[in-house]
Amino acid sequence: MEKALVKKSDFLKVKYKFFINRILIYFSFLCIPIWIQKTLDMNLVVQSTILVTYMLFMGGQWYLLGKELDHRLKIYYRANSSLERIVYRVVMGSVLMLLLFNLFALFPSTWVSYLFWIFFSIVGIFYSWPTRGKIIEETMVGQFGEIKFLDSFEKTVLTLSLLTFVISLPEIPLFQNIEALKLYFDSNEQVSVLFWNFLTVLYSPFSQYPKLYNLIWSFHFYFIGLGIFLLTIYSLLRYFYSRRLSILGIFAILSTWSFSRILADDYFASISTTTSVLWVWSIMWSTRSGTYRSGLFTGLVGAYLCMINAINIVLIPVGLFFTYKLFLKEKTGWFKKQWLKYNLLGLFISLLIFLNEIKYIDIAFNNIDVLLNSTIDSIYKKAFFTIAPIGIILSLIYRGTKSRLLFTYVNFDKNKFNEVLFGIASIVLMGIFVLPDMLRGFSIIWILAFFSLIPIEWIFQSISRLRSKRNIIYVMYILVCLLDSHLESRFRIIGKMFLEIESFKYFIQL
Repeated sequence: MEKALVKKSDFLKVKYKFFINRILIYFSFLCIPIWIQKTLDMNLVVQSTILVTYMLFMGGQWYLLGKELDHRLKIYYRANSSLERIVYRVVMGSVLMLLLFNLFALFPSTWVSYLFWIFFSIVGIFYSWPTRGKIIEETMVGQFGEIKFLDSFEKTVLTLSLLTFVISLPEIPLFQNIEALKLYFDSNEQVSVLFWNFLTVLYSPFSQYPKLYNLIWSFHFYFIGLGIFLLTIYSLLRYFYSRRLSILGIFAILSTWSFSRILADDYFASISTTTSVLWVWSIMWSTRSGTYRSGLFTGLVGAYLCMINAINIVLIPVGLFFTYKLFLKEKTGWFKKQWLKYNLLGLFISLLIFLNEIKYIDIAFNNIDVLLNSTIDSIYKKAFFTIAPIGIILSLIYRGTKSRLLFTYVNFDKNKFNEVLFGIASIVLMGIFVLPDMLRGFSIIWILAFFSLIPIEWIFQSISRLRSKRNIIYVMYILVCLLDSHLESRFRIIGKMFLEIESFKYFIQL
């Protein structure tokens, strides 16, 4: 009895220590909008760093919300990598918070600020107190444990990728009010008001500082939009390739000059043309998860796609049908019906968005020229992608023939390979016949990156015993990516941009 009491007492001390540390850290980040008024006269680089830190903090709240949903609904799933679990929870949490903040937006604007602070204060206290011992043992940082297993080459490429991502920030649009900024991002008014309401509430504490308010909206599309895009691609690539090649694929995307040029021509492409990979990966994650409750996630991802463009609703029935008939064919009928049932919430929201936005829908047929021009332009601007056609040919041979003599060294998961090919084919067909945005920007780049890694995977596996030669080939491809990355131009753009923003001293109050 005494021993049991001692253990309980010690555990309470651990819980109180955890609670105090967590709540101090939480409210330190939450109060950034209040503290940032002290930095209004500081260098723009300092202000930008603080704003990005705040966005990362919000990303952590999405993760915790997704994790809490897993616990409450008892969603137990299999993940392909630790990073995939993070992406799933962040995306799930962000969509749930998007829906919640739209309820806040129904109240008068004077109430929104109070609801924001009340909500996050309650959430902060709730997350800080460890209701179960596993919370103390698990941390979000611990989910990145995969990094410690990286070798020197992989760490080098990862560092180069992070540096390239930071310096690839495009010229930030400067407007006197947020309505003008919305019109700049969405000139055709295709984005649902639900998405704009979410950003309005999420960054409402900065609304009193027009300059910072403008910046954090622009930073959101780059750091959050493209950040989730890159993490999602990595998670998708890990179904087929090693960590080394998956990181190389991410670096190839970041180092292409098209990465910067796309954002220069269309800043909102960081959101509008990155949804395709999220849709494909959500199906692959759901079929691997082993739980029918994963249908909730695929449904909400479909709803998010419709918020960005209502025409994306076409992908939802296609994904549901083929997943039910083909990708879940080994599951029982009861399992598949339950999976469909959990998709209903997202499907219902998607239909409401579609019916509300139907008057703004603009369908473009026969966009083969868009596909050819985007593909040729992307390959022209990135030498690494010149091997993508070889990867496409090898994929067709691998999928279309029963003989595997040419692919003795390559052993992709057949089901996952079918799923990703289905997703890519759906995106291409939808782009040709319905929405050309599916064939532009980052949507075509991630597809080229995926196919470009197939020949390299074949080479690596065929010389798996010759580690030194593999390292030489890996370094060669890193140099290929670096040589046409235009890093000097990116430095010049970001340097010029910050100088111009620094001189932009006066904003008209919103």
